Amino acid sequence: MNVKRGSAELNESARATTKDKIYQSLRADIISHRLKPGQPIREDELAQKYGISRTPIREMLRRLEQEDLVKIVPNVGVYISELTAKDIEEVLDLRIWLETAAARAAASRVKEEHLEQLREIDKQLDLAVKMQDSILSFEADGKLHDLILVAAGNARARRIIHNLLGQIHRIRFISGHKPGRINTTVAEHKQIVAALIDRDPEKAAASMKVHLVNTKEILLPSSEMEEKFASFVRNSFSL
Repeated sequence: MNVKRGSAELNESARATTKDKIYQSLRADIISHRLKPGQPIREDELAQKYGISRTPIREMLRRLEQEDLVKIVPNVGVYISELTAKDIEEVLDLRIWLETAAARAAASRVKEEHLEQLREIDKQLDLAVKMQDSILSFEADGKLHDLILVAAGNARARRIIHNLLGQIHRIRFISGHKPGRINTTVAEHKQIVAALIDRDPEKAAASMKVHLVNTKEILLPSSEMEEKFASFVRNSFSL
């Protein structure tokens, strides 16, 4: 590799890393509700804030649109996507269908390397409850759900779930800030972990379904509570 080519490749790699960091920062602001549902965002302001041109900002916004985290309205502007009760219902229904089946498949295909990871996740769940740390709980949650998709061996299901991760994380953020939810969700996850370690497909599927159905019931109020629910979502970051 000549010096000029090597330098160009390093610069390109550095630019890609910088763009990815900015993208992850924007994504985190949406998921955590620092950027509120319905809030307009401007390409020029983001470009100025991060010290880059508008072209990569536009690319990032298109990526976020693919995750349903922003809505791009031609000739009008870009807005943070609303998170409605219907949105949550659709996402969680899809999770219930896919991840219940994935848990059943994973339990019958668990390898020794997976067992070691499951035991580490179990320890992290215990620590999350002990410290009442939602971040630790979220991290263990993410590791567990992804491990199940890997162990299940269904690449398409994993891709579908990954495409929904932005919305899933927004929902988790709301759920995790409900009083006492961390204790409940950790207990549910530990049931899933135990079933996987026991290589019990039906118990794993049942435990996963209980967890996701409980999450759905907690987050979806009755129709007459729609307006209050929308207000809750918009102000959830302050909880």
